[in-house]
Amino acid sequence: MRILKKIKETGRKADRHIKTMLRKVSLFRRLNTSFMLLLITAAIFLTFFSFYKYSDEISKNTDRYISLLVQNVALKIEDTMQEYEAEALRFYDDSQVVRALLENAEPGAALDSEAYEQNRYCIENALYNIGYGRKYIVNIQFVTPEEPYYMVEPGGYRRGGIIRDPEAFYQTDFYRLPQEKNGYPVWFDTADQTEIFYKNEQSVYGLANIVTLGIAVYAPAGREFLGVLLLNIDLNAFAGAMEGYEAYNDGNTFMIGEDGILMWFNPSISAPAFPKDGQLFQEMKEQGKGIREISGDGQKLILAYERIPNTFTFVAHVADLDVLYAGTYQIRNLCILVLLAVVIACTVISYYVTSSISEPVGQLIKVMQMAGDGKWNERYQNSGNDEITILGDRFNEMADKTDQLIEQVYLSEIRRQKVSISWINARLDALLMQINPHFLYNTLDIIRWEAMYEAGGESPVTQMIEKFSQLYRMGMRTGGNTITLKEGVEHAKAYLEVINFRHREKISLELQVDPEDEKLYIPQFMLQPIMENAVVHAFGDASRGYGITIRACREENRLLVSVRDNGKGMSQEELEKLTSVMEKETFAEENIGLVNVNQRIRLFYGEDYGIRLTSQKGEGTEIIISLPVRSRSENMEKT
Repeated sequence: MRILKKIKETGRKADRHIKTMLRKVSLFRRLNTSFMLLLITAAIFLTFFSFYKYSDEISKNTDRYISLLVQNVALKIEDTMQEYEAEALRFYDDSQVVRALLENAEPGAALDSEAYEQNRYCIENALYNIGYGRKYIVNIQFVTPEEPYYMVEPGGYRRGGIIRDPEAFYQTDFYRLPQEKNGYPVWFDTADQTEIFYKNEQSVYGLANIVTLGIAVYAPAGREFLGVLLLNIDLNAFAGAMEGYEAYNDGNTFMIGEDGILMWFNPSISAPAFPKDGQLFQEMKEQGKGIREISGDGQKLILAYERIPNTFTFVAHVADLDVLYAGTYQIRNLCILVLLAVVIACTVISYYVTSSISEPVGQLIKVMQMAGDGKWNERYQNSGNDEITILGDRFNEMADKTDQLIEQVYLSEIRRQKVSISWINARLDALLMQINPHFLYNTLDIIRWEAMYEAGGESPVTQMIEKFSQLYRMGMRTGGNTITLKEGVEHAKAYLEVINFRHREKISLELQVDPEDEKLYIPQFMLQPIMENAVVHAFGDASRGYGITIRACREENRLLVSVRDNGKGMSQEELEKLTSVMEKETFAEENIGLVNVNQRIRLFYGEDYGIRLTSQKGEGTEIIISLPVRSRSENMEKT
């Protein structure tokens, strides 16, 4: 508790010290410095934070997209390799070819016999059929422990290439590795291919720009080793792996083998080449796949790579980071320019805003000092609409009123006496307003008794006076309080009885109100204006056959009061016009009673309640009043 108290005391001291230090600085410097500090700090933070987040997001997306590029290209190359592996399967899946190989491999088979030659033709023609129509298959050979077989077309002509030194071939990985893999495909991409495979005996240079597929073939039954099937495939067979990625022209995509670049997809001179770094390929072999930043020729590069499964061949993409982030750097420069513009704008705005405060304050201080020296004729020259202007106006008013102090006191005393007299007169007027209705009612009562005395009893005149007095007395009750439905109906009946004095054929009134509903409360003067509207507008001067029906019922928490007449009714156009007038909260020249009742209901109970009209021309009009169920009286004037 003591520690908390000490902390609060320290906070109050620090608060007072900071305010005291700030008060020692002029208003101009204080406002200008704080304004500049807040705006520039916020602008710098937003600028560099936005740039950092944008750059980070660009970097992540770049890494992800390049990785996906390399992965998809590697998958396409793998699919192409599997197609050639499937072609190779056609050879050693052919039972006739396997039988021919087995027969020729038997000990003691005569090399010059007709059966041997037929078997050889069967094997070599099968090799030719595999490569027929496949333009990227440069050469297909099958090398057994005894001799090699070549591609031979049906006419007996040799196609494809040759192995110039078969004895040396048996010592190479091209022959040994497929056997070690026990029949699984092996792909070779080394430069040794050029020294092994030639177009023909006269060729000086071996086959180039190829990869070689080697598969060891075994007898289906005894798993005897029959030989190695070799397919030399042109690298252009994999050129389609980059289809759909032409937009990645900011970098170069390569197919990398153990001895270097095998193929360059969509080469771009402006994009960087693959780095000449032997250690890099060893790292790639160890990792298998990845993405990293490297340096090459003074450039910061990004390298993404992935190994093609079951090979030591990689797909790699190299791009210049400066080129990839060129748009980011432009955004950075634009942000800096915007920041400088904001700083300049803040400086200008800060200067004028603080000047607009400090200069009028200084001018007001000068005028006050002069007034303090007795120069009461000096006035503050206002030139704005802010709080300082108001303060200056108040100072000018104070200076103007100083010379008239005695006169102001005198005039205020006279004004006070006049207000007192006006208040007394207002109370008298209110008393008279209360007395006059009672006086009128009492006078009507005296006239009725006098008429009864002259007529020797009741007469139509005395009845008219009695009904009118009753109607007037009901209008004097309860002020702004709500009344029961029963009282409202009685008021409506009294009104209709007064109206019927002028008609020979009386207007009938039918009531359909449940006794329980008569105890509910409704606004005063609600039914009488609606009945008056029916008498004036629906019936006109006639009364023969006319009548009004009042119904009341409950629907959940609502009280619905219906007032229906059998008058002349309204057309659809007239009904829409009247409904529009009732919805507007403006003064109405006609149907004032309906508009008044509807507005009073909505003001007191809310927009969910009010009056709804239905009418047909020549069939009458029904007015439905919607009210909340209330079982006690309420004061509507408080609303």
